[in-house]
Amino acid sequence: MRMALLKCKMCGGTLTIDKDSSLAVCPYCGTKSTVYDQDRKLFEQFQTMFAALLNKDADAGKTEEGFWVEATDEELVREDGEIIAIRCLWRMKADFCTVYVAKKNVIYTFDKQYEAYADRYIKMVSEVKYPNREMEQELKNYIPQVVTHCRLEDGGRMVAIEKKPGVYPLRLLGILLDRHAAWVISRLENLCCLLSYSGIVLNGLTLDNLFVEPATHQIYLYGGWWFAGYQNGTMSGISADARKCIYRKYLESKRCHFSTDLESLRLAAAKLLGCETREAVEDLLTLPEPFREFLLEPAAGSAGSDFAEWDRVLEASYGERKFIPLPVTDEEIYS
Repeated sequence: MRMALLKCKMCGGTLTIDKDSSLAVCPYCGTKSTVYDQDRKLFEQFQTMFAALLNKDADAGKTEEGFWVEATDEELVREDGEIIAIRCLWRMKADFCTVYVAKKNVIYTFDKQYEAYADRYIKMVSEVKYPNREMEQELKNYIPQVVTHCRLEDGGRMVAIEKKPGVYPLRLLGILLDRHAAWVISRLENLCCLLSYSGIVLNGLTLDNLFVEPATHQIYLYGGWWFAGYQNGTMSGISADARKCIYRKYLESKRCHFSTDLESLRLAAAKLLGCETREAVEDLLTLPEPFREFLLEPAAGSAGSDFAEWDRVLEASYGERKFIPLPVTDEEIYS
């Protein structure tokens, strides 16, 4: 299966395919493409393989190995001429870079004119602070760990980070049930508290910058750091979805503020539920009312207060917390 069949011909972005439509839409440039039967069949086979991997049955390990057999080979060339071979399951555009998802790494490449964003990525991930050693051991794996970076032959830059084999782009999960979206929010609230403690605003908390480990429900904040800045500092840029969420006064003053990440979290959650905007969750009749209100109302005055509010919403919506297997069935997640 060659996932390159599902790339936008205009910008190279990953196409979003509606199973009930013959069209695929690029979320980056808006280009619409016809989905032919062969492409749709490949896409559905890919989703079936992914769902089988998420279902932790006796053949889960075999399924994962089969998953990577279908990966494609990519090559990058260092400025000294050395070839970097990548066994790539997924390639996509994210803001000003191209993302290659390999089995044990995520590789970000930046064109020459955007090399400052590569430098910012490396700098800002090193600025994360932890309250104590125990918290560092618990949380550091969900923050990028840069293993290497270099200049490429074309003058661009490459940054490679560690990734566990069972971690995948969150976007690949498709539309989630509200209970499954809820645990994603819980993990993101936790990470937003860590960012706030570090005095960092990501300015890029979007689906394309998030990764997931389905077996453990963990969320990894791998992307978006090229726009990260310090609380109350000057923004270097902002992701398109985050731009929809930032308060006008911070956009006009180009000021980093923690509220941007908390509001972006709500939009990301709405998109996981199948809505293009936060307002569209009004039409989700099965969504518990406290959950709906949380997505529609402004974020709390701090990351800690927002997390506490989410805990209240979670209990009001579903009662006492419990682990929800993801997914329960293929049909439940992808229908």
